[in-house]
Amino acid sequence: MYFLDEMSQDELAAMMKAKFEVDKMQWEQTRLICFHSITAMQGNTVFKKPSDLFTFSWDNKEDIKGKTLTKEEFLEAASKLCP
Repeated sequence: MYFLDEMSQDELAAMMKAKFEVDKMQWEQTRLICFHSITAMQGNTVFKKPSDLFTFSWDNKEDIKGKTLTKEEFLEAASKLCP
């Protein structure tokens, strides 16, 4: 946790955003593979698009950028990011 003491909040926010984007890409890839596997066996009558299989939080149209974290929420999120 030493590096968290040395980093600014902007650096931590950038690091958390990058981690989220990597996770998001991996889950999108998984959903796409599942979608094509299912449509190859059953045809595209059941699922019309990959988001019909399962949805993610970023599939919602709601904008969550306006939420401000408290110091405790920020430190908790940072500690989950880098165990």
